[in-house]
Amino acid sequence: MINTLLNAISRKKQILILTHNNPDPDAMASALGLKYIIHKKMRKKVVIAYMGVVGRLENRELVRQCGIDMFLSFDLNFKRFDYIVLVDTQPQAGNVYIPDGFAVNAVIDHHLMKKKLNRKDVLTDIRPDYGSCSTIITEYIQSLQIEPDKSIATALYYGITTDAIGQARDAHQADQLMLGFLFPYVAINKLKRIENPELPRYHFKNLKRAIENSIILDFLLFCDLGDVRNVDLIAETADYLTRMREVRCIFVMGKLDNVAYFSLRYKSTRRTVGLIAIKIVKGIGYGGGHVKSAGGQIPLAGKVYADVAALLKTRLMKNLSIPHDTEGKPI
Repeated sequence: MINTLLNAISRKKQILILTHNNPDPDAMASALGLKYIIHKKMRKKVVIAYMGVVGRLENRELVRQCGIDMFLSFDLNFKRFDYIVLVDTQPQAGNVYIPDGFAVNAVIDHHLMKKKLNRKDVLTDIRPDYGSCSTIITEYIQSLQIEPDKSIATALYYGITTDAIGQARDAHQADQLMLGFLFPYVAINKLKRIENPELPRYHFKNLKRAIENSIILDFLLFCDLGDVRNVDLIAETADYLTRMREVRCIFVMGKLDNVAYFSLRYKSTRRTVGLIAIKIVKGIGYGGGHVKSAGGQIPLAGKVYADVAALLKTRLMKNLSIPHDTEGKPI
C-alpha cells in the first residue's frame, strides 16, 4: 500500500491528511507519521487538518512535545490540495469533515468498515484486526527503512499504547512488534510528560459527577455526564470506569455543541461492541469501533438530549440482552 500511495502522490503538489473529529493520540500520531514518510521520500508539502478540539490534557501535551502542526479544516481552502488522505477514519464514518464537491483519494484505518466505499479508485488500507492506525504507519516506516526521529517515534509509540493496549483492547501481534521497533527511538522524557500531565480541577469534578450519575443495570454501567467541556472527557471517563470489578460493559455519554457523544467499552471479546455501537445509533447518528471499544455521535438538531439518552439506553440493553425492566442501582 505505501509504495502505491507514494507513487500516486509523486504526481501531486499539495497533500492534505485529515483525521477524525476531536482527534485522539492514534489519529494525530498516524497523521504525523504519514507526513514524515511523505517528507522523507517525496519532499512534498503536507498539511494535517482536523475538526473539533484537542481536549484531553495528555493529547495536548502530545501535540506540544512532538510538535504536531495541525490546522482546523474550516480554516483551509480545500481547492489548494490535489490529494486527500484519511487516517484513523473512513469517509462514511460520519466523524470527519469533507466539504461537498471534494473526494478522498486514500484511506488508512483500523476500524471495522461500515459499508464499502462507492468509488473503486480510492486507495485503501483498512485492517480491523490491528489495534491502532499508528501500527500501520509504523510498519510503513519500517518497510521503507526510514529511521524515525525521537518525536515521530514517541508519538507513534504513544498512539499504539493508547489505542491498542489502552481502552480495554487486546493488542495484535503487529502492535507489539511495532512497539518493539519504536522503543529504541522513543524520547522517554517526552513520553513521561505526555503520560503524566498535571490535571485541572474540572477533571476531578467530572469524575465526581460520573460517579454520581452512574447506574448499574445487571452487568452494564450506564453513565450520563450531561454537558461536558470537551469530548475527550467522555472516553476518558469510560476508560476509568472499566476498572470497576462488578461490571463488564461500560457506556458513557455526554453533550457538547448540540451533539451527543458516547463511548462504549466491553471487558471481554464475547461481543463486538463496534457492531453494537452501529446498531444503537441506527437512524439517528453514527457509531463504530472495535471488539472491546467503540463510540459514536448523534446530532441533536430537532432532538431532545434526554430522549436520545433514553433511546440509547433502551437499545443498548436490548442488544446486551438485559431485560428492559431491570432496575438501575447507583454505584
